[in-house]
Amino acid sequence: MIVLDASVAAKWLLPEAGSQEAVALQEGPDELFGPDLIRMEVAAAITRRVRDKEKPLPAAEAIHRCTKWFRLLDQATIALLPESELLEEAIRLSVKIPHTLQDCLYLAAAVRLDASLITADRPFHDRVKPFYKKISMLPGCEKN
Repeated sequence: MIVLDASVAAKWLLPEAGSQEAVALQEGPDELFGPDLIRMEVAAAITRRVRDKEKPLPAAEAIHRCTKWFRLLDQATIALLPESELLEEAIRLSVKIPHTLQDCLYLAAAVRLDASLITADRPFHDRVKPFYKKISMLPGCEKN
């Protein structure tokens, strides 16, 4: 079992450093999980690219990629865990670590499942590592 955060799942739809490794997780044997917040966070990452001055994504392409993302969710590529079941633990983790509540929802999911947590977000990884040894950086993103 692996909990992925949005920084990893977004790489399935936005080619960048670590995308091949993220796709390998998607196609691998492990069950993938995330809080239902991941639905919105990945869509937000895609639509944010429309406003990116360095690597802009055409609006129609962003809409297409969001549709593809929702299709992946409908196919249960990632099992979604209800935020309501994770929120109390995420709040405790957020104030203990301290780190954002949104990211701590992913951590709470990993703690609940006793699963590995994979991220491409270096600050999140570095902040959580002393508290949760099963967090790791997505290969290809270690230098981020």
